[in-house]
Amino acid sequence: MKTFDYDFNGRTFHLAMNANALFDTYDKFGDKRSIAELPKGTGKKSFDATCWMLAKFAEQGELVRRYDGFKPGTIVTESYFRLHMKPLDVPVAKKALEQAILLGFAREEDTEEKDPYLAEYQKKTETD
Repeated sequence: MKTFDYDFNGRTFHLAMNANALFDTYDKFGDKRSIAELPKGTGKKSFDATCWMLAKFAEQGELVRRYDGFKPGTIVTESYFRLHMKPLDVPVAKKALEQAILLGFAREEDTEEKDPYLAEYQKKTETD
């Protein structure tokens, strides 16, 4: 699972938009709109969504990293972002969420090298 690194307040958060984050977001905000639309805008609702989504995506990113064997880091709450975010931090946070969402919905490419000779041989022997 790919994560998007978001630097905020002297810390790096590894944002992951996995299935758990997606369905928790649907439970919180409903599934009538794209989750990419939730943090957009300039009002209180978009700020609320931004802080909640940052906390959820950071939580999932941290859990993925732990599962992958990395040293456990801190999991912060929505309140952390609400209390520490300055007005000029908000657009950067929204962009980070956008990138995490794009990574979450992107297909991971197969990094295994293909042997063209083996593929040709397998084609020939499939009908045998």
